[in-house]
Amino acid sequence: MQYYKTLKRVPQCLKLFSRCFMADRNLIQIPRVRISEGRIRYLLLLIHNHGLSGFGRTIVRGSDVEDHLDIYDQIMEEMEPMGICAKCLGGGKINMDKPSKKITIYGKSKNFGCADHNRTKNILKSWDNYKDFKIIVG
Repeated sequence: MQYYKTLKRVPQCLKLFSRCFMADRNLIQIPRVRISEGRIRYLLLLIHNHGLSGFGRTIVRGSDVEDHLDIYDQIMEEMEPMGICAKCLGGGKINMDKPSKKITIYGKSKNFGCADHNRTKNILKSWDNYKDFKIIVG
């Protein structure tokens, strides 16, 4: 009898597993890093599928804007149609000097507070485009 009850739960488990797999697939399609060159503002964000906060991914987004809120608005416009929620973990500034292959991460956002710059550095280092850059946390 116990065996039958266990087998009866298998379809429910498979349904949950497939839902989690699809959630991961959506998140993997989103690039972890998208930043501009020069002196820019950036945000460190945790993204996850709506309703599945247990499966998340940390991303870095930055561009030459007046305020960190502009970056957040751009991210939400990009993520909402895909059913992805974003939680801001903080912000700061990045100074990227591409010819000398040097990146400096510093500062904080007045709206979102200070991001973990070391975590940002690790994400940038894991990205192929910035593996050979010298990254300094200021």
